[in-house]
Amino acid sequence: MQVFLWIFFSCPVYAKSPVNIETLSYVHDPESGDFIYHDALITWEDMTLEGTEIRLDPEQNTAIAEGYVRFKREKLLAVMDRLEMDLETRTGVFYNAIMYDSENRAYMTADEVQWLGESHFVLNECSFTTCNPKKPFWEISGNQVDYRHENFGSSEHTILKIKGIPVFYFPFLAWPTTSSRKSGFLAPGFGQDTSNAEKFDLGYRIGIPYFWAFDKEHDLTFQYEWVEKRGYGLHAEYQYAFEEGMFGQLQFRRYFERDPRDPEKEAGSLAANSISEKDLRPERYKLVYNHNQRLDERSRLIVSSLNYSDGQFEKEYERNQNPSLTAQKFSGSVNRQFEKGSVTLSVSKHEKYLEEALLNRQTDDQTTVQQLPALSFQYARVFWKSGSQSASANVSGSLIRYFREKGWNGIGATTTPRIKYYFPATSFAKGSLGIGRRFSRYQVWSTTRPASEDEYGFEINEAQAELNTTISRQFVRERGIFTRLKHQIVPRLQYDYIEDVEQTSASGIPFGSLISTRRLATLRIENTLLAKRRYMEKPAVLTGRSLNRLRHSRFGPQLVQRLEVLKDRVYPSEMDLLEALEEVLGRKLPSQERDELMSFAEKGVVLPGSRITERPSREGPAWTLASLNLIQHYDLLKQDPDFQSKGPAPKGNETPAGKPLLPLRTDVRIHPGPQLSLSYFNRYDHLKRRILEFSANVEVGVSAYNKAMVSFRENEAAYEDPYGTSVSAGKTFGFGQTVEFSDRLALGYAGTVDLDAESSAFRRRLSSASANIDYRPNCWDIGLNLNESRDKTVTSSGKKEEYVERSLLLTFKLGGADLPEQPLHKILAR
Repeated sequence: MQVFLWIFFSCPVYAKSPVNIETLSYVHDPESGDFIYHDALITWEDMTLEGTEIRLDPEQNTAIAEGYVRFKREKLLAVMDRLEMDLETRTGVFYNAIMYDSENRAYMTADEVQWLGESHFVLNECSFTTCNPKKPFWEISGNQVDYRHENFGSSEHTILKIKGIPVFYFPFLAWPTTSSRKSGFLAPGFGQDTSNAEKFDLGYRIGIPYFWAFDKEHDLTFQYEWVEKRGYGLHAEYQYAFEEGMFGQLQFRRYFERDPRDPEKEAGSLAANSISEKDLRPERYKLVYNHNQRLDERSRLIVSSLNYSDGQFEKEYERNQNPSLTAQKFSGSVNRQFEKGSVTLSVSKHEKYLEEALLNRQTDDQTTVQQLPALSFQYARVFWKSGSQSASANVSGSLIRYFREKGWNGIGATTTPRIKYYFPATSFAKGSLGIGRRFSRYQVWSTTRPASEDEYGFEINEAQAELNTTISRQFVRERGIFTRLKHQIVPRLQYDYIEDVEQTSASGIPFGSLISTRRLATLRIENTLLAKRRYMEKPAVLTGRSLNRLRHSRFGPQLVQRLEVLKDRVYPSEMDLLEALEEVLGRKLPSQERDELMSFAEKGVVLPGSRITERPSREGPAWTLASLNLIQHYDLLKQDPDFQSKGPAPKGNETPAGKPLLPLRTDVRIHPGPQLSLSYFNRYDHLKRRILEFSANVEVGVSAYNKAMVSFRENEAAYEDPYGTSVSAGKTFGFGQTVEFSDRLALGYAGTVDLDAESSAFRRRLSSASANIDYRPNCWDIGLNLNESRDKTVTSSGKKEEYVERSLLLTFKLGGADLPEQPLHKILAR
């Protein structure tokens, strides 16, 4: 027979918090005054204590539990052989204990645990893991672990074991024990960067980062990185957000290389014998600063700075295939937004290295332009509207002070007012007409040429016109997959004009971009097929089983009694059943109650004798099922084979002079469903009467967890379109796939095959490839990413050499759960 006792002690602790004791039996020791409870459960405040035998001393306010002892407080659970506790100070000692932190899914075993109050525990001779403690894949063993729930844990003289094998030794290790930002070591990173070019071959890379959260407003991340064929590096990143709307970041990376570099391979255009011996061990670093702050509701301050020690750092250590050659880049701006415009005051400075060469640190001080300062503005508004007609105006411009260390400096001002008019051309067509004029004025002087002052400026007119109409037809289908189809055709006739103006000056136009003339007519025919899909509704019924489940739910038998009239009535859809429910209950059901009630209904069930002869359907949202766009450009400047522009030459070289009809572009896209997409593009040359360029792309999703794509592209010759976009020649095949086999395993791969093997000195078909594997068991994660590509470098003799580059990145995370909000993407950043 179970006995329930309520005991109130006169001590201050119990005066505030009564103790509830449930026990099978108890005795009172008259000599010590202790109460001894057998198979007891004691609860008080937010704590629970179970034990085979629990001895309470009301005079000392202490408890001793032995046998099977189980202690629970908030999200911490401990099982042990013996417990000694001071109930007044809420401290104690656990012996031979296993502790479980349910929030972090962490297990800790220890010979002795000292509970120092609240959520602070000190574990002696302890092991820590997030795996099954009986057979852990990994564990951290330490002489002493200081564990604070919802804060952090730390350990001295710690050994990391994988499958029981010691892997790493840490004199001191700390880790967060909460989902918020806390200090501790982050997951280590492992990588391998190999290359046929010796100067880019780094070998293995191992990084161990440590995150230090000062408080919620700022934090600091340190990282030590070992690079097999270079030496070691130190990284630091400081982040701050002292107020709402502010974010700042300061990064510094420094590598200490042990071996001198080879001037024959890394001097660039400099002679190898011109490099002194002390310069063969250059400093390697990167410095980044970013600050973004909202000044008020309409103003924002942005400051950024980027510094590299040399022009080779980006490609060598960051694996950037298109390095910027930046030596120093600084920009700062203050932007003010208005209701119909904005004003920005900015400064910028950008110094570049002359070439991608480690030992040549000369910068380009003659062509790199700095703006100190620049004022830009824009304003736009609709100033007239009447029926289907409207007119709008906008103006934009800038005032800039240009600066170079050597060469031309100057001041420039530009402004471009524009007006655009929208009107109905006929009852079936509409049009628009826009005109603008660009005003520019520059005053320049050279720091290396005496008496070189010059002034120049240009006024260039521009215009755009368009006529378009829409032809559409809708098809309604009573049966089939689609309820409605809509075919829409939009022909557009466009004209784009930029005046031909001579743009020359004695200084050679050092500032202000040259604007090419343009007289381009375009006919576009846009075909779009829209569709709405038919979704069949499932019948719904409250069967006897449904009502029986309802009877044992929170709704109870009274509600079931009222719903008996609906038993075994089959309704064509869930909506019909819901309407019947609300009619029987006589009220409109709240969404939460409605969803909970409908979860008891049987869906897709048609009982014998039901009168449903046809399933109802509903109409889904519209989407673009297919599109076909034809684009035909006609360059009026090419009508005259002898045309010579006054200013810069017109852009575009698809056809020779005297042939104004440019190739016809065809763009087809088909989207039968969310898991399938097909696209095709070609460029048909009217002169050669054949297709010169085409590409096809197919994206398939077998499911939401298995997606693949293939693409093919062929272009006979490189060209420039009428708007100045350059397109390279090539013949390539691309492929890729991502598969999530389960919650634990994911795989992805992608690549590009060069079908023209002669384009590579290695005769490699595979020009680039990547593969990644992510394996996530319950208590540890591992990610493997492999990238391979080919590139070219320049030797000191000026010869271009091709090389193959491979990069392997391995990330290993213990714990199985996402780490806190910390800059983990910076670990071995690429």
